[in-house]
Amino acid sequence: MKKKTFVSIIITMMIISMLSACGGSSKNESSNPQPKDTDHAGGNEEVTLTIWDWDEAHLTHMTEWYHKKHPNVNFNTLVVSNTDYFQKLQSAVASGSGVPDIILSEMGYRGKVFDLGILEDLYKEPYNVQPDEMFDFANKLGAGPKGQLYGVEQQICPSGFAYRRDLAKKYLGTDDPDKIADMISDWDKLYDIGQQVIEEGGGKVTVLPGTTVLMNNILINQDVSDYIDGDNIDLTSRYRNVLDITTKFNEAGILGKQEDGTPALSNSVAAGEILFYPCAPWSLKWNIETNDPDGSGNWGLTKAPGSGFTYGGTSVSIYSGSKNKESAWDYIKDVYCTGEGVKEAYDQFGFMTGFKAPYEEDNSYFFTEPGQYDEFFGGEKLADYFINTIAITTEGQVQTKNEANVRSALNSVATQMTGNPSMTANEALKILKEETQTLVPNAVIK
Repeated sequence: MKKKTFVSIIITMMIISMLSACGGSSKNESSNPQPKDTDHAGGNEEVTLTIWDWDEAHLTHMTEWYHKKHPNVNFNTLVVSNTDYFQKLQSAVASGSGVPDIILSEMGYRGKVFDLGILEDLYKEPYNVQPDEMFDFANKLGAGPKGQLYGVEQQICPSGFAYRRDLAKKYLGTDDPDKIADMISDWDKLYDIGQQVIEEGGGKVTVLPGTTVLMNNILINQDVSDYIDGDNIDLTSRYRNVLDITTKFNEAGILGKQEDGTPALSNSVAAGEILFYPCAPWSLKWNIETNDPDGSGNWGLTKAPGSGFTYGGTSVSIYSGSKNKESAWDYIKDVYCTGEGVKEAYDQFGFMTGFKAPYEEDNSYFFTEPGQYDEFFGGEKLADYFINTIAITTEGQVQTKNEANVRSALNSVATQMTGNPSMTANEALKILKEETQTLVPNAVIK
């Protein structure tokens, strides 16, 4: 009898235990609970995100803004020049310590960063970015060689031409952006205007700055194609037309002497020496307003010949070895994708996201609120023009290590052109192939 009673007690206890376990899902909890997210921005645990950036004003403002929203998220920030960034990142990766949670990649070396194999694929769990959430060119610019998404744009860079309204009225007879766009709708038309400006201006004014600006900032970012397949690089199909246009303008002497990255180029903006400059959203501040602070109202934005193009640009990525990936993604989503930080960055710095949703909202602030530089550009609605006129014709070039090497070779070719106005397209193509072969010894080049 006692034995039966003991067995009954044991069975009863087992049943109660099983019922208690089953009953655990009755309190608004998942029947398949996930591990507690301890490094999420919305949690309570302290998290410290490390970020390197060269734009100190943006870095400081946005991290402080975000910390006020999420007091548990702290930031370890370091200002690193864009020219030193890649080397410093390589050193940190090689040492196995000190790599930032959030990694930035400037366009000149973006492909090399993507090739390091240290970045999260943002198409995958837990990020789940969908290609149709972003502009097509933004997907391409953030793409890895096998279709990964290694980065989102810090700010998009669909580009057209900034122009001086006083020079436009003098040489074109109008400062209306739509009329000017029709007048320069292809490169042959701009070539003719370039000759006109040289003749009428006595050689003191040119239609564009120097050869390196025309070729490296504009032309190589139009008519993009998948011309690189591993070490097979078809330079002829991709860049022959670029070299044809560049050598034509260069030989005719209708370009300025102000080359990319020089003080002469910066000084020319206020001097009234150039009619058109390549212009991305970031250029409004850094290229135009900064270099011509008294020029408010004297600038306009129009389309470039042919199509839009990407000019510059920075990707934002997550280090695959980070212990704070979800918090890093929360910050990136808020500041660069679709969160409240997108509006803050636009209001404070004119940054424009590569994600479509903020532009598609009813009464989107991008189109209904005055932009920071609209008045400076004669009252044009710049965000509207960039998105609805320029971005729709802009394509992005997939960035790889070999793409970065080809761009280095193109820089060399353009620099050599500046000292040799008689260089032909055939000669330029030959030099481009030789320079690329030196940088990529195993490449099969066409």
